[in-house]
Amino acid sequence: MANSPATRFDLTTLGEIMLRYSVPAGQRLEEMQQLEAHPGGAEGNVCSALAGLGRRCAWVGGLPDNPLGKMIVRRLRAAGIDTAAVVLAREARLGTYYVEFATPPRPIQVIYDRANSAAANMTPAEINWAYLLDARIIHLTGITPALSESCRQVVREVVERAKMAQVPISFDVNYRSKLWSEAEAAETLRPLIQGIELFICGRSDAQSLFGFKGEDRQVLDALQSLTQARRVVLTLGDAGAIALDEGRFLQQSAIPAQVIDRLGAGDAFASGLLDGWLDGSLAEGLRRGAALAALALAQHGDMLVVSRAEMNAVLASAGGGIIR
Repeated sequence: MANSPATRFDLTTLGEIMLRYSVPAGQRLEEMQQLEAHPGGAEGNVCSALAGLGRRCAWVGGLPDNPLGKMIVRRLRAAGIDTAAVVLAREARLGTYYVEFATPPRPIQVIYDRANSAAANMTPAEINWAYLLDARIIHLTGITPALSESCRQVVREVVERAKMAQVPISFDVNYRSKLWSEAEAAETLRPLIQGIELFICGRSDAQSLFGFKGEDRQVLDALQSLTQARRVVLTLGDAGAIALDEGRFLQQSAIPAQVIDRLGAGDAFASGLLDGWLDGSLAEGLRRGAALAALALAQHGDMLVVSRAEMNAVLASAGGGIIR
């Protein structure tokens, strides 16, 4: 970690926050009469959990300059996230998505309404680069470049500027098939993930985007060869995760949880992973990621509300029960 502790933030990130509307399991969107609303977006979710752990975090993204955008800013600030460089745009809209929770055999359904949002219209000229680069690590996802060509340009410039400033980059693939094709995603992401600090990819994304098949360890090795990242993490869902930490193999089991809301669990895992990295240990990050993912599964909403004491209690197998 080459950066000085004098940096303003532990982590900065850039992306889109949307408003999530949902109905509970057993109810159908087409028959809904009431909707539950939560803000959510992969990058903001990561910031929220890390801020809950006491980390200094900042989120940069486009929001409409109207009551909905102001509500999102208030929620981010309430979570402890710095929003000083948010790009507010007049005559803009907030992206939304609708979730129909379900239990097997019916899958969870997600409907996006995010085209032409304030975030999708962000341009490089609107970004406060000095602010964004004033961090120990910058966290990006493959969602942002999928939003629009201008967002693609923004992410390319983030990567270029971060490398020039020697600010480490964390990148979570987070492929969204409803935003772009596998071929387009792979072509766009390959140059962005070269030689970064930390690369995170799910098992299914590794196969569908990059064509990597075989045993989990083979896929992990292939991702490391593809990216030349210092640290590579392959997430395996309920089976946990494996990683290469500068060539050292690591493995982490998932922590069982009663599932209330699956959305945001992957972002919670990334938060724990980054928290461990910030403390100098990817192995510890994998443990913390498993704990935060379990906590996220057992909570409504995308943005995990958590404290370091709660995370440590899960790690010590003290989760559950009654605190009196």
